[in-house]
Amino acid sequence: MRDETTADDASGCAREAGPDPASEGPWARLYAEGRAAWPDLDLARAAFVAHVDRHVGRGSAELAGLHAADFYLACACHLRLPGASAALQARHGAELEAVLKSRRVPAAHRDDLRQALWEKLLVGRPDAPAKIGDYAGRGPLGGWLRVAAVRMALNFREQARADRLVPEPELDEARHPASPDPELSFLKSQYRREVEQALRDALAGLAADERNVLRLYFLDRLSIDRIAAVYGIHRATAARWVARGREALLRGTQALLERQLKVERAEVDSILGLVRSQLELSMSGLFRAPE
Repeated sequence: MRDETTADDASGCAREAGPDPASEGPWARLYAEGRAAWPDLDLARAAFVAHVDRHVGRGSAELAGLHAADFYLACACHLRLPGASAALQARHGAELEAVLKSRRVPAAHRDDLRQALWEKLLVGRPDAPAKIGDYAGRGPLGGWLRVAAVRMALNFREQARADRLVPEPELDEARHPASPDPELSFLKSQYRREVEQALRDALAGLAADERNVLRLYFLDRLSIDRIAAVYGIHRATAARWVARGREALLRGTQALLERQLKVERAEVDSILGLVRSQLELSMSGLFRAPE
């Protein structure tokens, strides 16, 4: 895909000379590190500072922990500097292709899905700005992109199942892949404690009947029909109880993650998408853990 640069963007991206970064604080060191990593991307200091202020503020103590080169590249992509999107795709394209393969997206659909992902990240729509602008530099850009790719793959699978675009056996294999899941490994390495604690707290906040139904469903692995028989209710009622408890748990987990994690709302949504895809495994572990 081609980079698009407006006249206003171009005017703000001229090369600027400035004083020693050490004399201007953490944001200037961040800019210098990013510029050194991507010397061909001529990102103006003023534009970079505006991006810093948008996410953390130039005086924030968080600046010291940001991934400078990744943040600089994402800022350049957000401003659509010439060569920025090509640099991003060259650096991370193979990773995202691996994500789609690991999620068993059929080859016939992979090209379209990959193109849709890049457009969502780098181009956007009038009602939905390009998502690359949401990257705040708090974690590796490659990991952030992998989460976005996983979420898109999951959405594709759900839509394909509903529209019967892909045979059920292929989707079932994708749901329970035999090989280790690199995206789940990334999630665990980055947010494992926060996610587990949020799930645990959200579960504790459910009503007793919702917890009991989820325990029967996730831990005891009772079918909807068996749960209906246990409670002496209609099958449709049992299905509603399970769905209600599941969604209440996810809503509670999302609210807790938004308060606990210092990341953008879009990233919390992506994390929750992975939690949703692995909820059965997570819940089984929580119910087995000693209280």
